[in-house]
Amino acid sequence: MRLITFVCLATSVLFSAQQASACGGFFCQFTPINQSGEQIVFKQDGDRTTTMVRIFYSGEASEFGWVLPVPATPELSVGDDALFNQLEAATRPQFDLLITGSECVDPTRVFEGATLDSSGFPLPVPTAVPSVVIEQSLEVGPFDAQVISSDSANALALWLADNNLDLTDRGSELLEPYVNAGMKFVVLKLQSDQAAGDIQPIILDYPSTKPVIPITLTSIAAQDDMDVIVWVLGDNRAVPENFLHVTPNYTRINWYTGSRNAYASYQTLITDAMNEAGGQGFATDYAGSLAPFIDQIATAEQLTANLTPLADGSAEYIVSAWDFIADPLVFATLQEHLPLPDGQDSSVYGNTLALATQYTQAELDNAATLLDAAIQEQIVTPRQNAYDLLDDDLYLTRLYTTLSADEMLLDPSFVFNPDMGDQALVRQATLNSECTDEGTDWTLTLGEGTGRTDEIVIDGRGLPPTFFATAPVLEQDASWQIALTKSSGAPEIQTERTFEIAQVVTFENTPNANAGNGDGTNPIPNTGNTDSGSTGGGGAAYWLSLMGLVLLMTRKKSS
Repeated sequence: MRLITFVCLATSVLFSAQQASACGGFFCQFTPINQSGEQIVFKQDGDRTTTMVRIFYSGEASEFGWVLPVPATPELSVGDDALFNQLEAATRPQFDLLITGSECVDPTRVFEGATLDSSGFPLPVPTAVPSVVIEQSLEVGPFDAQVISSDSANALALWLADNNLDLTDRGSELLEPYVNAGMKFVVLKLQSDQAAGDIQPIILDYPSTKPVIPITLTSIAAQDDMDVIVWVLGDNRAVPENFLHVTPNYTRINWYTGSRNAYASYQTLITDAMNEAGGQGFATDYAGSLAPFIDQIATAEQLTANLTPLADGSAEYIVSAWDFIADPLVFATLQEHLPLPDGQDSSVYGNTLALATQYTQAELDNAATLLDAAIQEQIVTPRQNAYDLLDDDLYLTRLYTTLSADEMLLDPSFVFNPDMGDQALVRQATLNSECTDEGTDWTLTLGEGTGRTDEIVIDGRGLPPTFFATAPVLEQDASWQIALTKSSGAPEIQTERTFEIAQVVTFENTPNANAGNGDGTNPIPNTGNTDSGSTGGGGAAYWLSLMGLVLLMTRKKSS
């Protein structure tokens, strides 16, 4: 049976009518294909929503299928995977650590740095399932698309099964709320000459008032702690309407070993924070103008700016495409129309003399013409479709969460709040070291972007974590603030935790230290339990890695 993916652009039955929605979920007859993530762009323009959904799929082309419930027949087009990559990289939270002061010695550092930064559809047989109506059939990029409607979830499930699109035994159950809401269904399959690698994001434009992600449909196939990244473009900041808004405890970030490790620790922190919020929350990665990121996302014209005009010569065009179009499409097209001779490798495609030697002019002309058409259809047009969403005068909100199947009980919706301020892309902290008579003391102070500017969160003794290229493990909650957000007003705080300063002791690798055991380490006092019941060693010293980081005590309070 085909695998079926639900990407639901629809009126959610859990919320008011005329809402935009999107989701993705893989289904098959026996075992669900794990879905590892969701990436969705929403653009709200008055009473219309445009949604671009990225498709993660690695199975056989003949096994691929999507069903998308929609409130009305949408305008369909294809988007661009590479734009998602550029948008994600441009808007990913950054973590900058400013290092000030000095340790008692300047040993060779382990880590140094001042700033860390399918085949097509068979012919329909109306008499087989009389209550399913095929309203439209069309080609959209690599997809064959049909718009269908039905007044029976059972009939619709049977129709999908007859067309090799199987929803498992839960088919009718999953479809019934959308059928009862009078929704239409967009059905996508890959065209018979397309491969799984040809799958592109799908763009849908339709009437709606707010974005919704019917994530419940994804639960049948979701991996644990599945990443969900949502970009919302509109006039104001987007906030979760029926999920909680969660601000993490940035003390737990790995500030000390570079931006990549910092972001990895942020992803883990968000998972832990969402679990503390009951599994239904979003964090805001960024909220502010889209304009600063526009220059980091290439236009369609920029993608092809270095192409030699086709009129200047077929070989020259092929070489320029080989050199400047970083897409597997180029090799696949050339390999099809200019097969490599025995003993030759693909470097032939980057050399005009080699091309002229190996192929006739007619072969080169044909290949160049077909390559140009493929680039326009599969690279230029999808990039332009996707880029058209990115008006630089729009407000951009990037929201992030992780969800497991047992947490996908409610479809998150988003509204726009003109009263809430921006969320900076960069989170800052300062690590300050001071050489005292007893050795090196250091502190970590949170800065802008964390919500806790100028708050000292760690008080350390010994060489700081940057020396050991590892981070202390802190027994603190992952969430700092949990709030309800609405279409106006400030967040309604449900929980805001107050943390006492964490005490951390590390190796003191310096001859200037007067305190210690005489072997370069500091003793760890027995601190006992804190007022919240957590311990920082409980009288037994323990080292948190061979590098020598030791947790002494972390105390926290909740309010």
